[in-house]
Amino acid sequence: MNNRISFLKSLVDIECVKFGNFTLKSGQQSPIYIDLRNIVSYPELLTNLALLFKEEINLSAQRICGVPYAALPIATMISAHTGLPMLIKRKEAKGYGTKKMLEGAYKPGDKVVLVEDVITSGQSLIETIKVLEDEGLIIEQILVVLDREQGGIEKLTNQGYNVSSLFSVSSLIDLLISENKIDVDTYNEVKVFLNNNHSITPIQEQTKKYFPQTHQHPIAQKLLNIANTKKSNLIASVDLTSAQDIINFLSIVGEDICAAKLHVDIIKDFSQDFIKELKALSEKLQFLIIEDRKFADIGNTQLLQLSQGIYSIASWADMVTIHLIAGEASLKAIQDWDTAIKPALIPIIEMSSKGALTDNDYIEKCKQFLYNYADVIGAVCQNTTLKTGFLKFTPGINLSAKEDNKGQNYNSPSHAIENLQSDFLIIGRGLYLSDNPKKEIDNYLSEVRKMDFFSEIK
Repeated sequence: MNNRISFLKSLVDIECVKFGNFTLKSGQQSPIYIDLRNIVSYPELLTNLALLFKEEINLSAQRICGVPYAALPIATMISAHTGLPMLIKRKEAKGYGTKKMLEGAYKPGDKVVLVEDVITSGQSLIETIKVLEDEGLIIEQILVVLDREQGGIEKLTNQGYNVSSLFSVSSLIDLLISENKIDVDTYNEVKVFLNNNHSITPIQEQTKKYFPQTHQHPIAQKLLNIANTKKSNLIASVDLTSAQDIINFLSIVGEDICAAKLHVDIIKDFSQDFIKELKALSEKLQFLIIEDRKFADIGNTQLLQLSQGIYSIASWADMVTIHLIAGEASLKAIQDWDTAIKPALIPIIEMSSKGALTDNDYIEKCKQFLYNYADVIGAVCQNTTLKTGFLKFTPGINLSAKEDNKGQNYNSPSHAIENLQSDFLIIGRGLYLSDNPKKEIDNYLSEVRKMDFFSEIK
């Protein structure tokens, strides 16, 4: 036990474990970052890890293989201490020679211990398992150094594999706080993250995400109809400041989006003629209009902002965004507003910006009352799970970037749909700043459609 405690402490000392605000490979935001590759520079620590694994290995195992690349030196050291012959699985096949994906001496039927450094979703393991099983090898056991507790182990266990880890993130932070190596705020932040993201992958596997078909609100139903017809759940965030630039941009991408999201107060030459042209274009190309006004005042002020002034937002916006910082009364005022031109409401309960104050406590307080109002059709959020029947709008979608230099964090389309369980994806600068918006929107559509997202629920 002392050897295990000593090893965990060392991971922090050599910066294999860091705390802060990190973007993972999947695009997901995390308060803890784990990268065990630094271990290769510490032979004594690598040896200790191999000896810990030696105690766990099944006696029936005949070969050992590390998941590339981080687990390769770990598997090598285990091989040296156990005498188990090692196999190397390549990331990609060589373009010359034998072009093999698996190197080493083996024969079909050999039982293999598979070693991984960190498991999150289990995807890297799944890819390695396929290569080994295609060669006729049997996965006898899967050993992992550290489990991020996001469903990977459960997923592989449900598929019949024998999987175990030496440590989990929970055991790591429990030790660190008891040793005063992290403070209470950091400990709680990681605990909240684990609670919000535990077992994402198994849930996803058991209940595949399909695009919704029906909604009780007429505007939401219209939005769903457009999206299902176009096979597109993309919303263009159009943060342009010229009316003509907005019209020109939407003329290019309008056929491929289900909605356009504007910030009307940044348009330098706003006019009602622009609104007429925008509405005509939206009807022609079949997309709805969201005014991202982010109302955040008392109810009476919000009604004035909706209906009065030069913008007269309620007269043309199909949907508007609203913060719930003013409390439930701000929603009730709009709900009670007796008018025929009321837009649907999309509360913002979780933001994509780094360091956002929309923490778990705020989110839970919002969820206590936002479901009680018929004008609310869904919410803008990231990791939060919404009640069935409420649409999830996720901003910060980008095919390549992970963050900018202004505090914006990004998610990939596949991560947003498969892991965050999002319904609508909001794309901003990755689209309207593109040199070729039409080509770029096609790239986003391709990513969405290859996930079979718009098939009817089986």
